[in-house]
Amino acid sequence: MKKYASFSIIILAFSWQAIAQNCSSERYLSNIFQSSVSQDVVFGNAPAVTTVYVAENVTVNQSMTMDIFFPVGDALPKRPLVMLAYGGGFLVGSKEDEDVWASCDSLAKKGYVTASINYRMNMNIADPSSAIRAIYRAAQDYSAAIRYLKEFSDSYGIDTNYVFVGGVSAGGFSAMHAVFMDDNERPSATFQSGILGSSPDLGCIHCAGNSYQHTTNVRGIINLWGAVLDTTYIQQNEIVPMTLFHGTDDLIVPYDYGFPFTALFLMPEVFGSFNVSARVNHLGGNAELNTYATGHNIWGVNVANQLVGGPTEYWNPITDSIISFLYENIRPAQPLLAVDAPMCSSDTVFINITNMPANGRACWSVELGDVVWANSDSSTIGVIWQNAGNYQVAVLVSNHLDAVSIPTTIQVQVSETPYVEVEAAGGVLQASAMYPQYQWYLNGVAVPGEDQSTIEPSAFGLYTVEAITADGCSFISEPYLMVGIEEAATMGSIASVRIFDALGREVAAFNSYATFLNWKPNTPQLMFVQFFAADGAMIGTKKQLATDPF
Repeated sequence: MKKYASFSIIILAFSWQAIAQNCSSERYLSNIFQSSVSQDVVFGNAPAVTTVYVAENVTVNQSMTMDIFFPVGDALPKRPLVMLAYGGGFLVGSKEDEDVWASCDSLAKKGYVTASINYRMNMNIADPSSAIRAIYRAAQDYSAAIRYLKEFSDSYGIDTNYVFVGGVSAGGFSAMHAVFMDDNERPSATFQSGILGSSPDLGCIHCAGNSYQHTTNVRGIINLWGAVLDTTYIQQNEIVPMTLFHGTDDLIVPYDYGFPFTALFLMPEVFGSFNVSARVNHLGGNAELNTYATGHNIWGVNVANQLVGGPTEYWNPITDSIISFLYENIRPAQPLLAVDAPMCSSDTVFINITNMPANGRACWSVELGDVVWANSDSSTIGVIWQNAGNYQVAVLVSNHLDAVSIPTTIQVQVSETPYVEVEAAGGVLQASAMYPQYQWYLNGVAVPGEDQSTIEPSAFGLYTVEAITADGCSFISEPYLMVGIEEAATMGSIASVRIFDALGREVAAFNSYATFLNWKPNTPQLMFVQFFAADGAMIGTKKQLATDPF
């Protein structure tokens, strides 16, 4: 990078505000808000089998509702959304169940919008087809809830690119089927069947409950003790990051594969978290499986294979794992840095983040260097180090969600910048110091072939020399003015004249231009004449035979 002796390094006339941004937010990791909740928000309506089960075609219309939690006083216009559904074997439970409600409340205090959703329940536990239809109805309702919140994302302050879904036990079933099952994968039991249509057609999976037209694409899935009817529902183009929790001794929902409720063979066999994670990872996805030597532990509610009990020792580690999972999937990628070369002392070194997120900002730490420039989001900065050395630079990035990346640290090796002046001697100009490479310029234009430490001026004007080190650091000298002799004489600026022979020996010296003009040499040898101003600076040089008129 060129350093010019006659100019300041860089004028500091650019914005600095991004440098001072705070990138140490605890948002999403700590409870930094209070939470509020809007209860019983209706997101859909659909036929549900009766509480006391009679038949698949004996239904009542049911409004599905959700409770939506918000961080109070949050100024961020768009937040990630976490949706959770309760457990209870599609027979019992509600959106107010303590484990789901506590989780939604806790995550809202960390800056998320959260929702605890209801879904249609009830089935004939002695009929595998009825159980499959119960799972399908719940998945339809979960899909309707996703579509509803995407439809009204502006009202609720939701970033629809960051929607996470999950649930406990039956809620996990519902969430995974809503994401992974397509209409061409519908189980046969969901179509009309039976005498006089005793099992009505349940319709497509993503069109029940409401008419909002949105995909059920999500950012990630949280499954707690849930399962799927068939792992082939999970296709490569549907894979998203997952975190799964399951007890290896679960007697209600199999950890790997089998009948729910242990040996209740009248229920359909299902694939538990072990097989779900294996399927996702086999397809190249990222499914983190967390196992516990316990039974059907519904997210810290130790039921010991019965629906009773309260929080256990699993509550905090599971909650911490979910917090970490969510944060890893909303934070920006670790910054990748590119540094302009060469890196030279007293020059401006530009450092750039090559994967800066849209609407993000960067925070930098620069060892012993001065940040003299930054663009609007600080994705590029200019740094000056006054001395050569090895310096550490660290950066982290926050995105539009105020989530912060893992920091990146690099070492910047700064080389010494050369320094050179133009000196005149014996009719030639020369660089004042020795460096591996040079380039001479006349009036700012490179002189072809003049790449040595000296130059014999061939024209009048401003001469500069660029010195370049082996590391590529360079410096351009202050300009040296070579003025035409006739012009200098006309201006009356010539104060003294010195004459040298071809070997550089001084032949004569004159204290005025007029005295020089009266000199009559008597030999025909080649002479070099140098003209000087009153302050001793050389004005110009001239080469000619001594017998020619001066």
